[in-house]
Amino acid sequence: MNHYIKMKVLLYDHTSAYLTPGGKTTHALKLQQEISKLGVDIQFAQWWNQDQQDADIIHFLYADTELAKQAKERGMKTFFSMIFDFESNKSEKEKCIQILKNKLMDKLPYSISKGAYWKALPYMDKIQFMHQYDKENAFRYFPHLLNEKKVVIIPHAYDPADMEISDNLNINDLRFPQKYLISVANISERKQTLKLAQYAKQAQVPIVFMGSRNPNDPYFKTFEKEIDNKYVFYPGYVSKQWKDCIERHASGYVLLSLGESGCIAVYEAAAYKIPLLLSNLPWAWGYEHPTDIYFCDQQNAQKAIKQLKDFYINCGKLSHTPFTIYTWKDIAKLYVQQYKEILRL
Repeated sequence: MNHYIKMKVLLYDHTSAYLTPGGKTTHALKLQQEISKLGVDIQFAQWWNQDQQDADIIHFLYADTELAKQAKERGMKTFFSMIFDFESNKSEKEKCIQILKNKLMDKLPYSISKGAYWKALPYMDKIQFMHQYDKENAFRYFPHLLNEKKVVIIPHAYDPADMEISDNLNINDLRFPQKYLISVANISERKQTLKLAQYAKQAQVPIVFMGSRNPNDPYFKTFEKEIDNKYVFYPGYVSKQWKDCIERHASGYVLLSLGESGCIAVYEAAAYKIPLLLSNLPWAWGYEHPTDIYFCDQQNAQKAIKQLKDFYINCGKLSHTPFTIYTWKDIAKLYVQQYKEILRL
């Protein structure tokens, strides 16, 4: 049994991350669950709850300058999980333009510029990135606000308990091909789902797509037209048990996303010991000790289709994970270590 660690931590997000689907939800929930097991009193922030007013640390999942400022005034320590993929994956020209815009924003009165997320950085005791490339780009954007002592890299993780498959499930009941790839991601333009579906049909590669969607979204409706149950499969909502079963029997994983910050789905796929075909973009280049990660130049259709076909022909189960991965239990210890450091325990 873990000894109780005398500290109270609040997880703060402006959109109730724990109530919305996606990797952000998984990240928030797993953090809360695993850190609690280490004896830390960690709760989702509820500002109307008087019992939370004496928290030692506020762990921000979203930058809020005013709240961070108030926390410091109350004597609380602050920790910020900084998702920076929306900037890291821009082109060099776009980055230069954005950096210039940020500098112009800094020259405006505080009453106007206070909404800029980087205004919260001076009030953070520790800033965490999930990816080396995010860290490098953040330093490029805000060299005056960051320093090495203030930042730490803690990656995403997976939960072995999520990989337990019921013996009552039979993959053959789903009538997928004997060999297929999976793409676990929300059906969206950022994830490039439609493009991958079109490439799958042209390459004659069967891919099972799993991810949430908005049935009224024009993008989803266009994707839906590509479903042929020959090369493009979309089973819609499936239970956690069936999702794990489908992943367990897949021969490889594909994600052509325009931007990620680690991406929990990639870690979960890696845990099943299958090779990965990812976007040939910076977000996909920083996984630790890669052995079986391949890249797809999705902006060149002919090249991408060939890369997808070649990947499918050669992929299969591995005896190892395609890069070094950690469990949420491992990662929780790293967060607690950082909490102790800023509290000087």
